Amino acid sequence: MLRVQVMRAVRHSEARGRGPLGRRLGSLNDRQLAVGQHYDEAAYEFELTRLELRSPVERAMTRRYLERFVPEGSIVADVGVGAGHYDELLAERGCRLYLADVSERLLEAAVARLESCGLSARILDARIASATDLAHLSEASCDVALLLGPLYHLLTLAERQQAVHEARRILKSDGVLIAAACNRMVAMSTEYFGEPERCIEMLEVNRRFIADGILNPELAPTIGHSHFTSAAEFRALCTDGFEETALVGLESFTGCRQDLWLGLADDVQQAWLDLVEATAAEAEGIGLSEHFLFVGRRRPE
Repeated sequence: MLRVQVMRAVRHSEARGRGPLGRRLGSLNDRQLAVGQHYDEAAYEFELTRLELRSPVERAMTRRYLERFVPEGSIVADVGVGAGHYDELLAERGCRLYLADVSERLLEAAVARLESCGLSARILDARIASATDLAHLSEASCDVALLLGPLYHLLTLAERQQAVHEARRILKSDGVLIAAACNRMVAMSTEYFGEPERCIEMLEVNRRFIADGILNPELAPTIGHSHFTSAAEFRALCTDGFEETALVGLESFTGCRQDLWLGLADDVQQAWLDLVEATAAEAEGIGLSEHFLFVGRRRPE
């Protein structure tokens, strides 16, 4: 297996009996370590299959946008690789990949996925690192930067801005940013659908969440420490340094029942995806979606 380069201050993979320890390049702060540990442990199995079983429309729509906006043969920095679902697609398209995640186990799963497909030669580097510190990547070294998960877990605006600035730094003059964020209002609908009788008990918690979008593992066991945003806030974040090409809602009207899509014939699936895409940039489609997706091109200096 490709040697995973480890970027951390305290937590050693050798001490946990898992994975090779590479050279250290810096440190993760306590919250980043906690996010990595959450995905290494509590959420690991869930994340391995989430896109296939729970969020198939999100996955299929993201693939459409990657195929459209990531040229074949690109050098791609995938920051927050998850289990590597999209890296397989990109590697098949001849892209060369810098892989990074705060979760060691997910990073290793992404590498293993590419190895199992005979695509490991497409990996330029794989290491534990945060989106806020990509010091191992040179300025203007990449054609595309993917932030398809990190912005969920950066709880302060300054951290999220730093992640976008780091993406811009590593991109070439005409480089493309593709970033994702979680919709705050859809998270509220999940609360309503799941346990509506707890409204009075959770009233102050939910009011705070509406105001700041912050969750923790006690409130959201599958995603842990996280930040949910609004479309306007997300647009403002990503257009600081990037010209907007698209801002869409990945699931549109399918958001609450993506599972139904899995049982359809291929041609029916594609027909529904066409309709999702036709509504994805509308305010209503964005508002109904669990995830926002931004595509933008690096602004000149």
